[in-house]
Amino acid sequence: MTVPTILQPEGLEQRYERYKEKIKHFTIMNDIFMRNVLKETACTEYILQVIMNKKELKVIDQTLQKDYKNLQGRSAILDCVAKDAENNFFNVEIQGENDGASPKRARYHCGLLDMNLLNPGDLFDNLPETYVIFITKNDALGYNLPINHIRRRSNETGEIFEDGQHILYVNSKKQDDTELGRLMHDLHCEEADEMYSNILATRVHQLKETAEGVNQMCQELEEIYNEGVERGEQSGFLRGEQSGELKKARETTLALLEMGMSAEQIAKAVNLSIETIQSWISETSF
Repeated sequence: MTVPTILQPEGLEQRYERYKEKIKHFTIMNDIFMRNVLKETACTEYILQVIMNKKELKVIDQTLQKDYKNLQGRSAILDCVAKDAENNFFNVEIQGENDGASPKRARYHCGLLDMNLLNPGDLFDNLPETYVIFITKNDALGYNLPINHIRRRSNETGEIFEDGQHILYVNSKKQDDTELGRLMHDLHCEEADEMYSNILATRVHQLKETAEGVNQMCQELEEIYNEGVERGEQSGFLRGEQSGELKKARETTLALLEMGMSAEQIAKAVNLSIETIQSWISETSF
């Protein structure tokens, strides 16, 4: 029986050509592209300066896609955690879907930051100020505002409960003629020359229009592709004790979809039924 063309083996060169075409349409709102843009610390710094409305903010350290551990329960991979010169910590998350920016997820991210910032024996008062920032594709909270600053308050006095924890929701649909609105515009631009920010435009140009940058992006996409294939080869994939792996498979599925792979190719790569893959795709809007 003839194997359908869509499932024929694909060589590295063919994949790279497909990757290059996909890269042209990436924006910073795309998770894969975002973390490569933010490898340039100046980009992280600029984004935080605008969102925090603090031009003097200086990022002195950052980690990207780090697995923040919870030894007693669920861990999570945080997109970007940056530290400024005043010892404030910022977790920046790009979220395409509202369920990825739920209030309880924001709460959990706050907890994970705290658990990983205080060393054994440290006083609780040594906890730094933390900011969990969700930049969302849609108006996740439904307030029709460009930005929402969330703090705890006393019901009786109305005063802020000064625990040093901050949650910010930034609505990327609001692209008005303000510095924040122009930043949101830039996060959705496919072309560097359409961006307001020279800092972001320079980095996007490097990743999309130079041989070094395009090759860097292709290598990252190839790693994701290989991870999906490797995961699909694991035996016992759907056993109950591997439900965490199923979640990872869904994330890999959506990443492969963004790279232009068909549902049939993805199903083969992650070793799941086409029905499962199609159901995940139908739940997600790109």
